[in-house]
Amino acid sequence: MKKYQIMVLFALILGMFISCEVAESDTNTSIEDAIMKVIAADDSTYGIEGMGDSEDEYFSLGKALQVGQSGDMASIMSVRDSLYVWKSGRRGMVVEQLVIVEVEDDSSALALISNHITGTFHVKQFHRVWTSDSEWEMGDSVRFSTKSIDMTANRHVTFRKRLDSAGEEHWRPVAMTLLSGHSGDVLDIEALEWVAEDSTLVLTDFEDVFYDRNHALVLSQLGVNQMNVVLSNDLEGEGEMVSGRLGYHPRMANPDARSRFHFYYAETLDTGDKVYTQRILPSRLHRRHFKGYLEVIDFRTLFDHDYETYTSATLGFIYTTRERVRP
Repeated sequence: MKKYQIMVLFALILGMFISCEVAESDTNTSIEDAIMKVIAADDSTYGIEGMGDSEDEYFSLGKALQVGQSGDMASIMSVRDSLYVWKSGRRGMVVEQLVIVEVEDDSSALALISNHITGTFHVKQFHRVWTSDSEWEMGDSVRFSTKSIDMTANRHVTFRKRLDSAGEEHWRPVAMTLLSGHSGDVLDIEALEWVAEDSTLVLTDFEDVFYDRNHALVLSQLGVNQMNVVLSNDLEGEGEMVSGRLGYHPRMANPDARSRFHFYYAETLDTGDKVYTQRILPSRLHRRHFKGYLEVIDFRTLFDHDYETYTSATLGFIYTTRERVRP
C-alpha cells in the first residue's frame, strides 16, 4: 500500500473516532439541558424547605417533664424559663442550587441536586415580667446575638425517558433520595424510624437509597403513625428542638398551609444517640404525593448568646397516604 493511501486511511479512522466523541458529547449536553429544564420547571419538588427568611418566633427554654394523654393525642407537659423571653429568626437567607447530571445512557440519568444555604440567625432575649401567677408580659431587652448560617443539603434524583399519552418521549423523575444536610460538626440526624400501623421502616442511608411509587414512604389514614428521630449530639439529655412540617403538596394552590408539629425527647440509647418521637395524623387525601421535612436545632443555637455556631440538621422527604398499610 502506498504511503499516501496509508495516510488517507489513518485520517478516515481518526475522523471516525473524533466524530463519535463529538456526537456523544453533544448527546450528553442535550440530555443535561433537558433534565435541567425539568428541574427548573418544578423546583419546589427538589429544593429545600423551611430555610427561608422567618419572622421572629417565641421559644420557651424548657424540657419535657412528662407526657400526658388527651384523647388520641399526646400532650407534652413542659416548663418555661420563668425569668426571660426568647425570640429567634432568620434573615438574609439565600439558597444557591447546583445541579450535576451524570448521563448513564440515552434513556437514563442521575442528577445530584445540591442546595447551599447561607444567611443569619439571630437571638433576642427579654425580661419576662409576671403580672399574676399565670400571666406575663415581655419586658426590656437583655441581649441580642447573631450566628452565621452556612450549610449544604443534597438530594439524588433518577431520571428516565417515558412516553406520554401522545407517544412523545419526555424525561421524568422516577425516584429520589431524601434531602439531607447539617450545619456544624457536633449534631446530625442518624436515622428516621417511619412507623405506619404494624410496618416500621428504618431510614439511615439518606444519600444512596431511592424511593419511588413502588418503594414509597407511606402513612396510614386510619391507623397509627409515628416518627422517631435518632440524632447524635455532644450534649447529654434533651438538648435540641426537633420539629417538622407535614402534609402539603408542592403544586397545591396554597403551599404555605402546612401542619407543623414538635417531637418530644424519649430516651438516650446505649450508643449515646438520642431519640425524639411524635405520633402523626396524616392528610385524608388518598394516594396523593406530599412533602414533609424535619429540622433539628441545637438548644445552644437558640438560647446561648456565647455559642457562635449555627448547629442544625434537616431532612426532607416525599410520602403518600393510604387507608391501610401492608407491612
